Order: sequence, then structure tokens, then C-alpha cells
Amino acid sequence: MFQPIDLSVFLACMVGVVLLGLLCLQAWYDRRDSLLSDHRRLSTVFSCRECALVFVRPRRREEASCPQCGASNTRLKF
Repeated sequence: MFQPIDLSVFLACMVGVVLLGLLCLQAWYDRRDSLLSDHRRLSTVFSCRECALVFVRPRRREEASCPQCGASNTRLKF
């Protein structure tokens, strides 16, 4: 019913499956990291002049209001 398989062929197939799995995991984590870094890169940092709160807003903006006191602030430039 079952055909015998040589041990070296079986081990080669198992090593191939493991390597393929590791390659897929690497591709998935690379994609995830690039999406996270894009999200962080596109955020803008603000520092409130009234209450000294440092906060971040998504997307590139030139002005944002402080979530604590409501004052309008310009973005920090490094």
C-alpha cells in the first residue's frame, strides 16, 4: 500500500518545508515592519507652548490643537 521513502529524501523534503516556512515568515515580518515605519514616519510631533505637552498627530500637518489645553501649535522642526 505505502511505498517506502529513502531517509535522505524525507529529510531533504522536511528541510525544504522548514526553509520555505522561514522565508514566508521573513517576508511577512518585513512587510509588517515597513508598514509600521511608514506610519511612524508620516506622524508629526508637536509641543504645546501653553502647557508644554508633547503630542503626536497622524499625517503631516503644520498646525494642531493641544489635546490638553486646546491651544493651537505649529509642528516641531528638527
